[in-house]
Amino acid sequence: MAVIPICDETIAAYDADGVALLRGAFLESWISLLREAVEQVMFEPGPLSKNYAEPGRGKFFTDHHMHHGNPLFARFIKESPAVEIAARMLKARRLNYVDEHLLVKEPGTANPTYWHQDQPYYEVAGTQFASFWIPLDPVTAETGAMKFVKGSHLWGKLYRPIRIGLGEVVEQADVLDGLAPDIDAEPGKYDIAMFEMDPGDCLFFNGAVLHGAQPNLSTHTRRRALSLRFAADDVTWQPRSYIPSRPETADLVAGGPLGGDEYPELWTA
Repeated sequence: MAVIPICDETIAAYDADGVALLRGAFLESWISLLREAVEQVMFEPGPLSKNYAEPGRGKFFTDHHMHHGNPLFARFIKESPAVEIAARMLKARRLNYVDEHLLVKEPGTANPTYWHQDQPYYEVAGTQFASFWIPLDPVTAETGAMKFVKGSHLWGKLYRPIRIGLGEVVEQADVLDGLAPDIDAEPGKYDIAMFEMDPGDCLFFNGAVLHGAQPNLSTHTRRRALSLRFAADDVTWQPRSYIPSRPETADLVAGGPLGGDEYPELWTA
């Protein structure tokens, strides 16, 4: 398992901006494995899968927790460099696994991914909750590049979750700190970074940083991507009323550590 060198400057960028770009983090063999896994899951979608696109206007397919039924996703989680990279980026003493989330925007999909934070969608509290975003196709502004409000993870806010492919408020979700600001209405007020990427690259970002993505307006290029989510030392279990990634709540103690089958510990220092 080859792990790219992670310099202090990359970790410092993550700490300050809430997001860091890691070029060439995953070998082509891992990307090929994930492409095969994606085709299998899209052929037989799981119970948590969704398609946000309107009929005849492309396809924005999502699914969660595929590793429970797909050995290729399970292998990637256990054997790829992802765990070690996450541990280094978070300066962790221990690392728990939270979720994997597949996001596929087919050509001609007009749905953007609306501005949101990841953390309000999960039953976690703490500052060391983070996500990978691993593209399996070349990603440009036209095909669905990711964009971030740099430093927004330091605002001390958790915003009400929305349905990311529709922009609709989830009425049954916790109110938290209300709705996220309308970033697109006043983009000049914010430090926004967009990342064009190649397969093998990845983004690593904090669960509280505001982010979204462009629609896929190309006529021929898919935008397949996998998010993996990890929790490190200071993260505790926080029950929430809206958990789209999980069919039932975990049997854990509020304010206590993650663990068990729902949040397995994958790494310790």
